[in-house]
Amino acid sequence: MIKTMNFLELKIPPVALLLIAISGMGSAQLYLPNLGLPNGFALSLAIINLTIGLTIIILAVWHFRKQRTTVNPHFPENSSLLITSGILQRTRNPMYLGFVFVIIAAGLDMQSFLFPIVAIGFILYITRFQIIPEERALLKLFSQEFAQYTKSTPRWI
Repeated sequence: MIKTMNFLELKIPPVALLLIAISGMGSAQLYLPNLGLPNGFALSLAIINLTIGLTIIILAVWHFRKQRTTVNPHFPENSSLLITSGILQRTRNPMYLGFVFVIIAAGLDMQSFLFPIVAIGFILYITRFQIIPEERALLKLFSQEFAQYTKSTPRWI
């Protein structure tokens, strides 16, 4: 079964997945009860998570641009350099981690019961169909250096 699902690898842009996750959660929320948190508290938690997520994403994109290598998730084989410094010392996938924080922020703002399920679903999908294929490409390009990096830096956090 896994081989038949390979056609999904590197196909759906991660930003599109983020938007699908948030809009799906928002649509479902029209029919579900909310978390019942005080609005100010939910908004504060949402702002904190959004700030964390956007900061991680911006730091990652800045670092990739500074090193002049691709941020295009569809063509990891075009990477010209393995970046292991900055935010990438803490997580191998900072942009996707930032997206998870954005999903959590949106879920808290909507007070959606679904946000933990949506966040976990995003993590599972992006790991299988985006991160693992990216890691295969990076291992081909940077073999020993990438293998060492995976031992010292977690995939997520």
